[in-house]
Amino acid sequence: MTTSCRHRTGFTLLELLVVIVILGVLVALTAPLVAGVRVAANRSLCMSNQRQIGLALHLYANDNEGTFPPTMHSTSSWRKEESWVFQLAPYLSDVDEVRVCPSDEPERQKRILDGGFTSYALNDLVFDNDRYNRISKIPRPAQTLILFILSTNRKPSTTWDHIHGAEWTSWAASTYDIEPDRHRVGARAADRTEGSANYLYADGHVENISAKEFKSLFDQGINPALVPE
Repeated sequence: MTTSCRHRTGFTLLELLVVIVILGVLVALTAPLVAGVRVAANRSLCMSNQRQIGLALHLYANDNEGTFPPTMHSTSSWRKEESWVFQLAPYLSDVDEVRVCPSDEPERQKRILDGGFTSYALNDLVFDNDRYNRISKIPRPAQTLILFILSTNRKPSTTWDHIHGAEWTSWAASTYDIEPDRHRVGARAADRTEGSANYLYADGHVENISAKEFKSLFDQGINPALVPE
């Protein structure tokens, strides 16, 4: 008597469907994790950029009688070479990498190639103010914000390299200038309170502040762009 064995060489339709469902669930579970890792990496690189800019600003000031570079708002020329970020080029490892935030998507590479602008905006209440544009004139450097991430409402350019701090009378006014939720996972919230941003202080340190915390200052009637006395 002889017997024969039949071996399956493939999956049934039901088994394929089960595998597809499992893969879909795994993708759905891991996608936010992957996105979160990417956001964290970009946030860290952005902080590194701002620390380098902070150091470069101090080195520039040391070589220029303690005075910070002016914004293009306070100069008569509009040439790229005279913008503050390119004035710092001798003090930076790579000005083209440092001047653009890694989360400045989707046109980060295009903006690097275009040149003449930066993702970061100076505090005009410091840099365009004779009262505070020297390091020695700032009463509380560790509490004075000097650099922000430029809002997507404003296309980075040599002539838009600063905020308008005196006009920050509301949360909406600040978000017209800056991007307090630049580092976030997922879509932008309607009230702009999801996510966070990095901020450079006059003493050179950088802090990551959540958008909710930053908005709470405006809710208390505080303009964070003002120089604390």
